[in-house]
Amino acid sequence: MNNNKTLTLLAVTMMALGVFAGIAMVASDSYADDTYGNPTNIEIAPGMRYTWTPTWPSDLNPTLSIEVQKSGSLSGTDVNIASISSGKTLIVNIPSDASAGTVYHVVMKAQTTNPTQTNYTYITFTVTDNLSVSGSQANIVAGGSVNMTPTATGMGDVTWAVTSGHSLPTGLSLDAATGKVTGTISTAGTYTIYLTATSSYGETADLVVTFKVVSGLEPTNSPTNGVIIYVTG
Repeated sequence: MNNNKTLTLLAVTMMALGVFAGIAMVASDSYADDTYGNPTNIEIAPGMRYTWTPTWPSDLNPTLSIEVQKSGSLSGTDVNIASISSGKTLIVNIPSDASAGTVYHVVMKAQTTNPTQTNYTYITFTVTDNLSVSGSQANIVAGGSVNMTPTATGMGDVTWAVTSGHSLPTGLSLDAATGKVTGTISTAGTYTIYLTATSSYGETADLVVTFKVVSGLEPTNSPTNGVIIYVTG
């Protein structure tokens, strides 16, 4: 009796695992096509260009063409983002106004004759957000420390530099790898830090941070400068 219950429980568990596996397969193959197969997905930001030069067996020199270029799905809206160069390189230009989450579908067709062969390369391009940066520096007392580390989100690794045409306030220094600005400023006033982040893909974003350095809270004259007068009762 216990053995039957165990077998029944095992069967139910295996069925449940099968259902979950099926769901995972559907998710990973959501853009699979009977003719073109499973696509290779590339994440890319608006305004970026993708290039790929496929290599072929040395005895073949196929003719390349764009079979499909659509937005949304293989049967979606026609777009004009893909081309084949004279050097047989696939070039895809993502529109600068493309919204994050948009998916473009590109199918490249390769053909040879005698004998006839056809090969399809199916690529989806999922649009991500452009590079963005943020950061702030609180007001400080003169002689106090500046310690600002900006953040950057987007594709690729980011390096930092002082924006062209500007310089850091005297007393401050920049870590180009992290964007961290540190140092001290001894003179009261309003200061601005201008930084430019550059991703490993060449995308840039500027950050402008303004803060104040205020004087320390202490009298600027001595109590000995006070005035004494006689006040009658």
